[in-house]
Amino acid sequence: MPSSKITIRFERAGRYKAPLYNVLVVKGNKKHHTKFYSKIGLYLPLYANRFFFINLKELGFWLCKGAKIRGRLSKLILNLIKFN
Repeated sequence: MPSSKITIRFERAGRYKAPLYNVLVVKGNKKHHTKFYSKIGLYLPLYANRFFFINLKELGFWLCKGAKIRGRLSKLILNLIKFN
């Protein structure tokens, strides 16, 4: 499996005006709501203080495999590491 094709991104779930985002590891060219390699986290933006959970051990594993982090997720991970 080519390592440049692995992406870590959000997938929206939840209901109308109550979003919930799963942090997924997918092939880079896959559309939303498809098969994924691993679910490594959860983000609830409307929860008190924006609840964000991610398994750092699995994140490190996938980054070592060459996965790329997309969009807003990279900023959230940097803030999590910076303040912990």
